[in-house]
Amino acid sequence: MTEDGPRIFVSHLAGVPVFGPDGGTVGRVRDLVATFRADRPPRLVGLVVEVLGHGPVFVPVSRVAGLESGQVTLSGTVSMRRFGLRPDERLVLGQLLDRRVRLADSGEEVSVLDIEVHRHPARGQWEADRICAHRDRGGTARHRGEALAVDWSAVGGLPPQEPVEGLARAREEESEPERTARALMRTEPVVVPPEATVANALARIGERDLIQALAAQVYVCRPPVEPPTGPYLGTVHVHRLLRSAPDAPVAPLVDTELPPLDPDTPLPAVSCCLTAYDLVAAPVVDGDGALLGAVTVDAVLDHLLPDHWREAEYGMSDSDETEPGPPWAGAEEEPPQRPAATALFPSGRHGGRDEGDR
Repeated sequence: MTEDGPRIFVSHLAGVPVFGPDGGTVGRVRDLVATFRADRPPRLVGLVVEVLGHGPVFVPVSRVAGLESGQVTLSGTVSMRRFGLRPDERLVLGQLLDRRVRLADSGEEVSVLDIEVHRHPARGQWEADRICAHRDRGGTARHRGEALAVDWSAVGGLPPQEPVEGLARAREEESEPERTARALMRTEPVVVPPEATVANALARIGERDLIQALAAQVYVCRPPVEPPTGPYLGTVHVHRLLRSAPDAPVAPLVDTELPPLDPDTPLPAVSCCLTAYDLVAAPVVDGDGALLGAVTVDAVLDHLLPDHWREAEYGMSDSDETEPGPPWAGAEEEPPQRPAATALFPSGRHGGRDEGDR
């Protein structure tokens, strides 16, 4: 889509299908999420997509490759974390449409019928800058009144201050399940059977449009190889695959030292596991030994960053300084050995819940 792409009425996006980069159906648009600014029109920060089996999830607008009235196309995978409205955000369909507002010049009360969004050519951001309103001329039917289009600055009474029913409380009511491995995990890891060869495993990585965290390893499981899989056997990292003969089987290459995460592992223990084992993703395995998915480091960071991180244009400091590396960096010595699983999870394999880290 070009920077000066067409204007889109948000009502035309309600319920439209959302497709991934491979053409597969991800879900349907449930709502749009916007933030309000004092000096400019509201900024569209993402979509709420209803995913079958997961409920509503947040899709950042940066992951949207195509935004059209008939469909939405994504440029990559998204986190399956259940959506929760943040304090500075509002739902465009759920909170703005049909809302009574006042015209700034006359004080006349009108109803919001629809909102136009477009991509600002200079800032490259999606903004909601025009409102289609309804001026009531008597009666209850909409066609008895007059429709008018005005700039965002021409109306007062926005943004709404009251929380939206249901979704606004999702973050508070579901804070505990959202902070577990099950809620954080992605369900599309690369899984191969034990009889697969190194060439097979590398081909599976290369044939899919994966985020880097999921492309860093394959998970070896007995059939079926789609989550939930058969018995999980272990993980093979991509660097080990690249150092092995293409016709070698993956079974002898499996890393059996990495303890899988239980679905109910809390966020503090998940972050400790990724850090201590120097991982970008960790497997999630249920009590029957089936692989359910993988928790990636970006999903963990999404929960650890401040609430307003979506508003930032960049997530890095302006400083060019870098932290010094570990003492063994560039040296001949081996890095410290992995800690035992009992050191990571003092209360059994998965440890206890750290309420102080919330």
